Amino acid sequence: MKKIVTLVFTALAFSAFSQKLITETEFELFGDHIFVSVSVDDSEPVDFIFDTGDGLAVIDLDVAKKLDLKTDHQSSKTSAQGSISGALIEHNKIEINDVKLDEIELYTTDLSHLERTIGRNIDGIIGYDLLKNYVVRVDYSDMTLKLFDQDGYQNEGFVEGFKFKLVNYIPTIEASVTLNNGESYTENFFINTGAGTTLDFNSPFASKHDVVDKTGEHYSYPVSGLGDEETMHYEGRVKEFSIGTFKIEELPIGISQAKHGIQHNKKVAGIIGNGVLKHFNITYDYAADKLYMAPNENFEKPYVVNSSGINLQFSKDMKKILIHRVFEESPGEEAGIEVDAELLSVNGTAVADLTLPEIRKTLEATEGSVKLTYKQNGEVLEATLELKPLI
Repeated sequence: MKKIVTLVFTALAFSAFSQKLITETEFELFGDHIFVSVSVDDSEPVDFIFDTGDGLAVIDLDVAKKLDLKTDHQSSKTSAQGSISGALIEHNKIEINDVKLDEIELYTTDLSHLERTIGRNIDGIIGYDLLKNYVVRVDYSDMTLKLFDQDGYQNEGFVEGFKFKLVNYIPTIEASVTLNNGESYTENFFINTGAGTTLDFNSPFASKHDVVDKTGEHYSYPVSGLGDEETMHYEGRVKEFSIGTFKIEELPIGISQAKHGIQHNKKVAGIIGNGVLKHFNITYDYAADKLYMAPNENFEKPYVVNSSGINLQFSKDMKKILIHRVFEESPGEEAGIEVDAELLSVNGTAVADLTLPEIRKTLEATEGSVKLTYKQNGEVLEATLELKPLI
């Protein structure tokens, strides 16, 4: 995948001037999701997703019960796919190292369906409550989250800065896309670290410009947000996508068919997710309505896609990895693998010894083969898939 930067990379060094570092903490990049350890009301550490698309902090229902947090009243929250209902817990304290966020309102909901898709436990989600109080630098190079004082903050080392506007508490910036038929558009896009995607077009933009038919080869699958409702999602490519002077050619993208939620927003063309954002080190300065992006060592790495034709997720009890979807005319379909088959091993390694992102990475190789052992209709079977990118 060719990516073009027309900047001088000697400007990448960060300046210490006019920056008061408050604290920094390591994070785990699990697949394309950032997990950071926090404490809720003096609890033992719990794992929250850091999500710039999160306007109201979320805590898993079971975790809230375990911590004996008392709900106050029912409310609703808008996710990427729509609105869901749950209970609010007021007057909470969230801590990251020695940084304390007081009077935080937590929204309780069942996150098990996201856990099945992402592949690990999710205790909660935090975004705006942190970003509105501190300058936050997400450094994917050393896997750290750095918090700076907003007062007098000046960023002097990043390559390129962008003004943003908050829409539904989510930052939006201007970016440009060229579809495969040569049509080009400059639009506003959400910046969403909680989205495990590269670039997703919102359904109104996709419908207006007939994006599905202008992305060449494509395939579809169901997706869900905080709610259980699933909508179909298409995957394809665009000829070029650019943020300022950063240009990415032949970027794999998603096309939403959502009828509700932020992916149905008519004023924003789509979502730039962590699949793209992790190729940069990014500082978010909400007090100045600016973010700063510098390409990191991931920048020249290719953007990979599904090469097996199978989509995986955990069972409801999180004990089995199941085949969630088999795409037509794919290596998985040709091998006879069926939906709900249980994956047992990959290249001879038991799935219990692998994470879901590790398995997905193996199945995204652009060439070669992979040997799968799986249980289907009560019978243990083996298949060797000759990997081939679906798009």
